[in-house]
Amino acid sequence: MSSSGAILFVCTQNAVRSVIAEALFRQLKVAAHLNVMSCGVRIGAPDGFAMAVLDEVGIDVTGHEPRDFKGLSADNFTHIISFSSEARDFVMAWNDAGVRHDYWLVEPPQISERNRAATLESYRLIRDKITTQLTQVFGSTA
Repeated sequence: MSSSGAILFVCTQNAVRSVIAEALFRQLKVAAHLNVMSCGVRIGAPDGFAMAVLDEVGIDVTGHEPRDFKGLSADNFTHIISFSSEARDFVMAWNDAGVRHDYWLVEPPQISERNRAATLESYRLIRDKITTQLTQVFGSTA
């Protein structure tokens, strides 16, 4: 990946927040000029609820495979955004290149084993919060 305008979104397992951020970022006008990637401190399992709330806004991430930092170098990026305190702490130790790093506190989803609608609403709140933050920092959608 080129270091010219490359963005990395990081969360704990690359299953929810960073996946949502990467997918939403790709919809922004600025995305045409920047490379984008997401990863996690650890590799988690693909998350069906994250897929569902992105599908609601016309974004298909069914092909996303969670990944971690293996093979990545901080100097491949110009901006790193982390979403969990664990990801923030990992990036702070890993980022030896002094790349811009922002921590956007986005709480993990609230999972209700008995109420699918409540779980989906929790994921929608994450999607909408990340959309707002991306728009404020990078500009509007295409």
